[in-house]
Order: sequence, then C-alpha cells, then structure tokens
Amino acid sequence: MINRRNFLKFGFATSVAMSIPSLAEGGIKSNLAIAESTDHRKAASTAIEMLGGIDKFIKKGDVVAIKPNMAWAREPQYAANTNPEVVAEVIKLCYKAGAKKVIVTDNPCDNARSVFNLSKIPLLAQKENADVFIPQRRHYENMDIGGKFLGQWPVLKIFKEVDKVINIPVAKNHSSSKVTIGMKNWMGAIGGNRGFLHQNLHQAIFELATFFKPNLTLIDCTRIMLQGGPSGGSLSYVRKLNRIIATTDVVAGDAVACEYLEINPYDVRYLTLAADNGLGRISKSNMNIQYEKI
Repeated sequence: MINRRNFLKFGFATSVAMSIPSLAEGGIKSNLAIAESTDHRKAASTAIEMLGGIDKFIKKGDVVAIKPNMAWAREPQYAANTNPEVVAEVIKLCYKAGAKKVIVTDNPCDNARSVFNLSKIPLLAQKENADVFIPQRRHYENMDIGGKFLGQWPVLKIFKEVDKVINIPVAKNHSSSKVTIGMKNWMGAIGGNRGFLHQNLHQAIFELATFFKPNLTLIDCTRIMLQGGPSGGSLSYVRKLNRIIATTDVVAGDAVACEYLEINPYDVRYLTLAADNGLGRISKSNMNIQYEKI
C-alpha cells in the first residue's frame, strides 16, 4: 500500500507539486492519480481526493454535466459501459461540494431505453438526485468544432451550457480505433451521422477531444475490456482491475489506460495526434503519477 503523502512516481517523475498541464510534451508534468479498491465508490472518491479533492473542480452553485460511456445494452459486468457505482459516487461528491444540479447523459449506440435500463447508470444516478435524460433532437445544436475535418456539427448543448463538465469513460479495446477511453468518449456527445467520422476517425477523435474541455476526467478501470470492443458481450473479454484514474490531462490518462489494455499508446494514432498538437502527454516522463491501493 502506498501512502498518499509519499506519492509514488512511477519511474520518472521528480516533482510532487500539483501542476496544470502545459500545452507541449516536455513542459510542466501532468498529474494522474490512480486509486485501487474492490470498493469502486471508494476508488473513485480516493482518486479525486489524491488529485486535490472535488472542491478543486466543483464550486457551490455549479451546474455539472457528467458524460459516462452509456452506449451499449449491456449489464455492468460486461464493461461495455461505465461502472454505475463510479458515476453515482461522482454525483454524490459534486453535491457535497455544493453543486446546484448534476446532469447525466449520453447518445447511445444501441436502443436508448435498453441501454439506460441495462447499464444501471440512470438507476444509481437518480438515487443520488441527478437528472438523467435520453437525448432528443431538440437537445442538439450545430456548433463549430473548429477542426480541419470537423466543422459545423450537431452537439449536445448541455455540455456547452453548464458550469462544469466531468468525463467518465470506461477503458476498452476498439475494433476501429484500437482503444476507446477518454478522448473517444466525446463521440457520444454529438449527433448527426457519426458513421461519417469513420472516414477520418483518428482526426475526428482528436478534434472532438480538443473541442470538449472537461474540468476533470475519471477513467473507469474497475473492469476493462481487452477484446471484443466496443460493445463486447462476453465475460471472457473482461479483466477486473478495480482501478480509477483521475486527471485533467485526458491524453495522459488514455496513455496509461492503454497499458492496462496491453496496447502501446504510441500505436494509437489519435493519441499521437493529440500529443503532437499539445493537447496532452503520452510519455510517462512527463507525468506525475500517484498510486494508492486501499
């Protein structure tokens, strides 16, 4: 067990100071907090505490939007969607910090009502007094993504209207993009013909991750999907890690989660695009990584 006062810096980090990620590899190091526990709510709350506490990200009166991966009609044990216990714990923490309202939504790939029912995310989120809704056409607005590939595109307005945004993906293998973690999770925050994005998928993922700027990313690695992604469907694809990664650098978080998925992050084109363009870091030499097992 690692004492949080003695931050374990995997291999390379030399500073324990909390820092804001710079916009280029080689600048100020990015902070990642990794908490491990079979109590997945405890893992989530500990990871956030290690990163500075929920009060660092959420202020009294904030309206908060949470973006889990809630795309597939699968039960939690299949790791196709974010662990509902993790989402529920984050909602509880937001209210504890004084949030006025917490909203949870996603644009699912499977039938929305089946996804919302089987994932259990709405059930647990509503128990914590969050608003959960299935997106309808009126919830989208054309916005300028500002990319080379993506210009005007229908975006779920809620993620641009609220005070704070929290990204809570689950770490999975993906048949087209190798992995789907924090950056790719934003494909669930848009509408339109998402199949078109596959014409230039890695560029699209990079541009969406640049457009959506969450205040906090929590990567659910309590259960990860090593093959059969993104939808899975067999428990043989799933490995229990009981870990949560908390960070403000989604590129760094994705890079570390790639290792759990047994993928070299430098082989994921959208990650190298993001690092090359200053969105975040891939190299562990540019991260301060804390780890605690509870």
